[in-house]
Amino acid sequence: MSLRELLRINAREHLAIYVLVSLANVLLSIPQYLAVNSAIELGINPKGSTASLINQYGSSTGLTLDFLGSALIFQGIMAILVMGLVGSMLSRRRWRLQYVATSFLVSAYLAYHLGGKFLNALGWIGLLETSGVDASGIYADLFWFGLGTTICYLLVILVLRRSYGRLMVRFLAVATRDFTEPSE
Repeated sequence: MSLRELLRINAREHLAIYVLVSLANVLLSIPQYLAVNSAIELGINPKGSTASLINQYGSSTGLTLDFLGSALIFQGIMAILVMGLVGSMLSRRRWRLQYVATSFLVSAYLAYHLGGKFLNALGWIGLLETSGVDASGIYADLFWFGLGTTICYLLVILVLRRSYGRLMVRFLAVATRDFTEPSE
């Protein structure tokens, strides 16, 4: 089976996984951005790469560049993991174990990243609250966008399961056909 055929087998599912992952990341980035931007407006300076970008480009541009940079890194890692799903089908004998392991890596990394992003946003909201700022609007946004993120995550898991089921049907049908054909 050629690589082109492998890419076509579950192309819709793999594209759906990538789109859902991207949407989940964007949904949690919105309240996180709002919280960090509110903190910067109050004069609370972040640390790390965000601080250096803000010092270099100003608060609005620096914060936007930081969020875009981290989003691009996340997108790159997820693209590699989704392509790993495709690559796991190359092995004819052990593809099931490889596909399941790669699917687990996709879901585990996604859960780790989104959980960290959620906790980071909560930390910024807590910092705003202790500074005397009413952050209830950002807090409410975080939970609504978090709900959307959770739905996207669950859909990723369901699409991964559907993709595995379609592969099982396809590869078992090929294996059964090869086994039942008379040899010449």
